[in-house]
Amino acid sequence: MASNTPRPTKAERRAAARAKAQALREEQERRERRLKITRRALLGGGVVAAVGATAALVVASRRNAVSGDPRIPKGVGDDGSLTYGAAMTPGSVNEGAPVLDVYFDYACHFCANFDTLHADEISRLVKDEKVTLALHPCKILGQNWTDIVMNAMGVVLDRQPEMALTFHNAALALFSEIFNSRDASRQTVDELADTAKKAGVSQDVVDAFKKAVKDNIYGKWTEAGTNAFKDKKLSATPTVFLDGTQLDLQAVATATALTEAVEKLPAATGAPTGAASGAPTEAATTGAPAEGGAEAPATPSPESPESAE
Repeated sequence: MASNTPRPTKAERRAAARAKAQALREEQERRERRLKITRRALLGGGVVAAVGATAALVVASRRNAVSGDPRIPKGVGDDGSLTYGAAMTPGSVNEGAPVLDVYFDYACHFCANFDTLHADEISRLVKDEKVTLALHPCKILGQNWTDIVMNAMGVVLDRQPEMALTFHNAALALFSEIFNSRDASRQTVDELADTAKKAGVSQDVVDAFKKAVKDNIYGKWTEAGTNAFKDKKLSATPTVFLDGTQLDLQAVATATALTEAVEKLPAATGAPTGAASGAPTEAATTGAPAEGGAEAPATPSPESPESAE
């Protein structure tokens, strides 16, 4: 018996197909977000993972995040990232706190300026358990300095991890100084080693820098972070996300702006947000100089990101 229900028009069928496709995309995004939340909670060993309103005890044996590859430092995630919670050790997290994701290149002077402006503020936020810091180092500017610092940082992470964040800040401060002095000849392992010693890294750890750099021991880590940056279709460093939302760097150009942004967030959901996603907004990339373009200003502003290749 024939149905009395009118057959959908071509336009209606198209609309229904679009709606179905949109629903599938949204479900996939939710699934990926849940996976990211779980991964972030697992960083650094066995921890309690809170996903949504449900908490589950998960034990993770992760000497290295990428198949035990010795070219990936301890505490580093499979996307090349490393997190810091109130313990201030790589791989620690502040459960239930929003995640502050920072994508950067050690050879990016805008990244150095951002860190110089916010390093103390970020440390306070992490120690007070207001945020979990997630650092995402990458090599997008094609500079040897990135390899030098990444290999030295790998040594610190493996041998003196409690000094890793301090050394990270010191390395970026050094690059800012070098950039502003216009003396590229200072971009050496020896210069970085002197900075590390002044920051408190032990002599035996510093002595291992040269071999690590020469052999590019942690090259796999640099590759992992760079691939993650590209996979997320990001285009400039620094790119910063707070609780999954990209920040307009011009709006956080004061030494207390990140704290103010955290205070404006809605109540915590009870689970780390995981790595941020999405491409940079126009506001975050406007005015960014492309690599190999015009000479950068002598005193670049901290809010102007540097474009990838």
